[in-house]
Amino acid sequence: MTVTFISILLVLILVAGCAPKVVGTIDTPQGNTMAQSIENGSTPYKGIVPAFVLDGTSPYVMNIQATFKVTDVIDTRTVRADTTALVTLAGQTSRQPLSVVFYLCQPLSDTADRSPDGTIAYSSATSQGGTTPPAIIKGHTYIITGILQPHWQGVPLIYLPSAYCFAQDTADMPFFYGPSDQFAQESSSIAARQVIEEYFKNWNAKNITEMEKRMTPNKKGIDWGFDAIDYVKLIDVNERYSREGPGTKTFNVVFEIKYEKGKSTPIDEGTIHWGYLLKRDNANSPWLIYDWGGGGGDW
Repeated sequence: MTVTFISILLVLILVAGCAPKVVGTIDTPQGNTMAQSIENGSTPYKGIVPAFVLDGTSPYVMNIQATFKVTDVIDTRTVRADTTALVTLAGQTSRQPLSVVFYLCQPLSDTADRSPDGTIAYSSATSQGGTTPPAIIKGHTYIITGILQPHWQGVPLIYLPSAYCFAQDTADMPFFYGPSDQFAQESSSIAARQVIEEYFKNWNAKNITEMEKRMTPNKKGIDWGFDAIDYVKLIDVNERYSREGPGTKTFNVVFEIKYEKGKSTPIDEGTIHWGYLLKRDNANSPWLIYDWGGGGGDW
C-alpha cells in the first residue's frame, strides 16, 4: 500500500509539474456575432454569409486547411493569423505568407489565462464530450481547418465552426490546401496597393507633388528631407485586416531608405517595416494614405 501511495503521489507531482502555471487572468474583449455585424453594417458580406454561421444548424463543407501562426487575438470572435506555408495569390508574381482573419462561430471565453512569462492562453467558452480544445496562444502554430467566406474582400475571412478546428502543429511541416481559384485579389485591394506603389515611386523620385496626390490633406506639407536621400526602395506590400472598418485598408510595407554620406532624416536608414493606412469616401473615390508608421501588422 505504501508503494502504491508513493507511486500515485509521484504521478500527481509530475502531472502538476507539467501543467502550465497560471498567475492571473485578463479580460477578452467581446466580439460581435456575424448577425450583429450584418445588422450594424460592419461587414460587407450581408446576404452571402454561409447559413450555418447564422443559424448554427445548416450543413457546411470544410474547404480550407493549413498551418497558421496566430498573430493576434482581437476579441472572443476574431483571431488573426499568417500561413506558415507560402501561397500564390492571383495578380501577384511571388509566393508569400497569407494573412487571414478567423471568425469563431463558438466564441472564446471572456477571460484568458496569463502565465509567469506573460504568455496569454485563450480558451474556448464551450467543450464537447468532456474534452477541451487546445488553448489559442499568440505566436503559436496550429493546423486549422475551416470554411472560406465566399467572395471575401481584402483579407480572407475563414469561419471556424468550433475551437476544435484548432489542432496543435507537432510535425512542423508547413502546408496549405484551399480553393485556389478563389484567391483572386479584390479590385479595390489592387487599387489601394497601386496607390502605395506610386507613392514610393515618387518618394524615390523626390516628387512631392505626386506623393501628395496620394495622401489626405492633413498629411500634406511634410518636409521629407529630399536633399539627404540617396534612394527609397519599396520591397514588399502585404495587406492586413483593417481594424478601422469598411472603407479602409491596412498594409504592411517593407522598404529600404539610403542617405547621402553624412546626411540623415528622422527616419532611420536601412530596412524599414511600417504600417500604411488608406481610406476612401465611397466606391468611386480614390484611395488615399491617411497614416503610417512603425509597427507593421500591429496597427
